[in-house]
This record gives sequence, C-alpha cells and structure tokens, in this order.
Amino acid sequence: MFPNFILYKLENAVIWIDRRFADKQFIERLADADKLFAEPRSEVIKDQRKIKVGRINLQVAGASHSLYVKRYNAFSLRYKIISPLMRSGAFRALAGAAILNAVKIPIATPIAAVENRQRGALTKSFFISEEIAGGKTVDAYWRDELKSLPGKEGFRSRRRFLAELASLFTALHGQQVYHNDLKDANILAVAEDSSKSVQLFLLDLEGVRRSTILSPARRMKNLVQLNRTFGGYLRRVEKLFFVKTYLGVNFAERQGKRDLIESVLSESKRLDAVKARQMRSFRLGINASHG
Repeated sequence: MFPNFILYKLENAVIWIDRRFADKQFIERLADADKLFAEPRSEVIKDQRKIKVGRINLQVAGASHSLYVKRYNAFSLRYKIISPLMRSGAFRALAGAAILNAVKIPIATPIAAVENRQRGALTKSFFISEEIAGGKTVDAYWRDELKSLPGKEGFRSRRRFLAELASLFTALHGQQVYHNDLKDANILAVAEDSSKSVQLFLLDLEGVRRSTILSPARRMKNLVQLNRTFGGYLRRVEKLFFVKTYLGVNFAERQGKRDLIESVLSESKRLDAVKARQMRSFRLGINASHG
C-alpha cells in the first residue's frame, strides 16, 4: 500500500485513506460512500451491473476537489458467498495503484479505498481518486486532436503520440507488470503544457499485477486488447511504427517481428468473430422473445 495511507474502521466500513484527506467529516461520509452520488455537485458517468462511476466536486478539509468515485457492486449470490475469501475491487484497485506508482507509471492520485462487509460478506466497495484534468481516452484524443492535423506537423504529432503509447506498453512489460484490460478506453491522454507531447495515465487498476516473469501470453493479450479497440483508427504503416517502437532493438529480428504481428492480427480476428457470433445470438434471442 501507499505509505501515506492510514486505516480507519467505522460501522461496517474499512477505510484506507490518504492522510492528507483524513478529514473527520469526509471519513464519516465514506462509511456510507453511496451518499456521495447524491451530492448536489455530482454526476453519474456509468451505472452498470458490476460498477457505478461518478464525478463529484466536494469540499474536503476546507479545499475543493474534483473526485472520481467507483463503486464495485456485490452483483451475484455466488460473488457474495466467496467474498469473505477475497479482497474487494476497491482494495485491489489500491494495490494496483501502488504497483504502478512503484514503477513510475502515471495514474490518477488515489484518495481512498472503502470496503463494506456484513458478517464477513462483501456488500460493496469504493475506490476514490482525484480527477485528471483535461484528460481524454486515447481513442478520443486521436480522433479529436490528431487525426485531422494536416501536413508534416500532423504526421510528426501522430508519430509522437504512437511512440508515447508504445513506450507505455514497453515500460509495463519491461517491468513485468500486467493490466488485465489494457484497451484504449483505459488509457487517458493529457496534453503537456510545455511541449507537444502527451502524458498517458492508466485507469481501471483492479486488474494490475506484477510478476517475476511476465508470460508471453499476457504480453500478447495486452497488444490484442489495444489492437481490437484502438487499432481500428490506425493505418497499417502506423501500426507497424507502434510495433517498431514497442520492440525497440528486437524489431530487427525479422522472424520474431513477423510472428508477433501475425499472432496479434489472428487473435484479434478470432476474438472479433466470437464477439460477432455472441451479438447475433443475443439479437436472435431478443427477436424470439418478442415473436
């Protein structure tokens, strides 16, 4: 965990919080963090079966903060039954943040992780972090800021962005770090004020792991995740530039380079076909239920 985090236990909540935010009123709010979504200056960004995400402007210890609150739901009976044996999503996100902080991969500043249990069974948990001002997911940044830039400057800007993105993957994998959902929507791009480059931040940290040796299968999975999401925006030559930057000196090994590209493309195609079949089955099921 982060050395500046301290532990509180209040009612049925266990709270790990940055000591800079350990304001008594804020801690009392975190005991039932669902109430944060009802704050006057709150906005629900996502509300799904497994998670709920909100952006909240809040006064903490006399200062105004823009926070993101992610609630992990106890979404099934099976989940609740096994939950006494497992860490909550919020505590796993805090552990993932600590891993990335240790290897100097940018993330949103974590504020608190809250776990609510009844008789050991997990009921809900919350991960709270500071907002990353001016951030856009990499697909949105490419589409809105880079794709239409004309001439040589546009070419250079897109190359710089792809180099930054490939270097992020190289840094993760070179330090044996795995993110289990490394798609474009989980990477946030923020333009640097003093230069034309960007800084990239990772989101959704509960699936971050660090191992002694990161397996080739996990490296491949991350590359496939990015290709299936962000790859649709790129031309073939841009994809090749990404691979060249990612591999570094190993790009000169022709067979290894070819095998990597073919594996990423074939696995992406296979997974896209699986998803298409699932969508067809889903639509057929809806039509049958209305028939």
